[in-house]
Amino acid sequence: MPGPILIKIGGSLIRQESGKLLRQLCNLIAGCGQKRSILIVPGGGPFADLIRAYERHWDLEEETCHFMALAAMDQYAYILRERIPGSTVDALGSLECSQSGGLPCSADSLSSSGVRILLCSHFLRQVPATALPRSWETTSDSIAAYLAKQLNCSLLVLVKSKTIEPTLLEPDIDSFFHQLLPLPMPAWFINGTDPESLQALLETGRTQGIFLPPGNCRAQIQHQSG
Repeated sequence: MPGPILIKIGGSLIRQESGKLLRQLCNLIAGCGQKRSILIVPGGGPFADLIRAYERHWDLEEETCHFMALAAMDQYAYILRERIPGSTVDALGSLECSQSGGLPCSADSLSSSGVRILLCSHFLRQVPATALPRSWETTSDSIAAYLAKQLNCSLLVLVKSKTIEPTLLEPDIDSFFHQLLPLPMPAWFINGTDPESLQALLETGRTQGIFLPPGNCRAQIQHQSG
């Protein structure tokens, strides 16, 4: 049985079309979750934006902001829980009780179908800074890629609020992302304002977007094909 699909849902999508777009995306994911195991990594969105504002106002250290941003992702997780029918919120375990290679011990049923929204902050606070820098270099993009490796996922999907460039550079993708390449699984960067693109990918394995083949460091523009 293939490994789970890991989907990162960008936090800025919460603002699109007064939440209607996010609801549509979540319904699509719920439908796919009836047949496959899907893990959701939330973005930071408006919660992380607030942290950036406090960073400027209070001159906070980047490490402090990093840990606050992890908590912001957990907040978004609970919004997604309300929007994805039948989903659950699962806290990742600790490094100490990992079964192998940093695999969170709470993820023992990843092969079964369903949508699991990951609470990442507790687990990621224990990840060494050498593995994931504790700064704005590392956002939910890199976190999703890191966890996709740790959890042996078969597919990584980053749902963004716009179409990005295949160079995968800032501001489209955080600066640390390239340090995690190559990935062992295929990765797609989908424009979330076009829900049909995500639906096509989950149903057929093909879609329109930016495609990063496994074992590669260079992405390519992919047009949907039948």
